[in-house]
Amino acid sequence: MAEIMILLIFVLLMALAAALATRERKLQAFADGTASRLVEAMQEAYPNASTPDEYYKELVRAIEARQQIEKVGETAAQDSLLEDAKLGRDARQAAQKAGAKDPARYVEEAIDKARKGKKGEWPPFFSLSEAGGYYFESGKATLRPDFERKLRSSVIPALRKNIEDYGVDVVEVIGHTDEVPMVGTSNLDATLIKASANQLPTEALRSTDNAGLAIARAVAVVKILRADPRLREVTILPLSGAQMIVPVDQVADGTATKSDQLRRRIEIRLRRSTEQVTAAN
Repeated sequence: MAEIMILLIFVLLMALAAALATRERKLQAFADGTASRLVEAMQEAYPNASTPDEYYKELVRAIEARQQIEKVGETAAQDSLLEDAKLGRDARQAAQKAGAKDPARYVEEAIDKARKGKKGEWPPFFSLSEAGGYYFESGKATLRPDFERKLRSSVIPALRKNIEDYGVDVVEVIGHTDEVPMVGTSNLDATLIKASANQLPTEALRSTDNAGLAIARAVAVVKILRADPRLREVTILPLSGAQMIVPVDQVADGTATKSDQLRRRIEIRLRRSTEQVTAAN
């Protein structure tokens, strides 16, 4: 569609058509500046045109558009064409501002993204750290009562909303710790899966290292989430980040020696199911 400036060209075209009815009027059109004004209007409407041939093609398009409007003969149809012209101009300007080389493809992608809504975006993740008031018993996987209450009253409703908004079906619960060494006796090889399946209480889990403590704490949270009917339709997986990852998404360098409440945390991440791909030999 032509720009709104075409309307001005329509007026000039009709005036010019009337002026060129006779040879004398043709000469008069050049004498009184009608032709030059038409050229100026064309240059203003199509600043990217650089040759007479290009201006002629734009003029032909303008005449065809005017004829379509005259053929329809309805104000509503004219308004629609004007709106389409303005929309096209705005879309081109948005594409240029975004640095898009192909405005048409840019518009198609924008429309597709809008159609998908949040389902075409990455969902946010939840970080439940001691610094944020989410506590386990020291050195154990047992949730304190306030932690469990917050899971049921605020975390699970927020998860439910994000699951629906982003169209995901997998919830990953990742346990993280700091680098303070642990001691004791571990029984996770014998108890972890049973506890995850709710066959043993969380209090039965014992670990001797941060990797084990992180997965045990993830299992403790997973048990609460799986038991809630609001999350019945999603897969909930426990994972361990051990002491390896510093918030956010930074690999630890192994130099920290002090207790760190920000690093002792549960992260909950949402995603879509993964299709299994077998690697070629």
